[in-house]
Amino acid sequence: MTIKNLKIKRWGNGSGILLPKVLLDMFSLKPDDSFSVVVENDQIVLSPVKRKHLTLAERFANYSGSVELQGEFWTDDPVGKEQF
Repeated sequence: MTIKNLKIKRWGNGSGILLPKVLLDMFSLKPDDSFSVVVENDQIVLSPVKRKHLTLAERFANYSGSVELQGEFWTDDPVGKEQF
């Protein structure tokens, strides 16, 4: 597939290229998705960056918060046979 005549437009203090809907649909892209950019043989190659879904263990591996601040709390009154 070849799409011709995309134009660079002013966007705030920068510039951007508006991608046609057919490309967004083809690659399941949404606003705020990320791309990597590679320059090869005088061509600009854009590749969507797929976000990796982290496991719970991976999420906690980088956690640097205080454990003492962790805990459960209730902000409403009991409504049944809850035991505390």
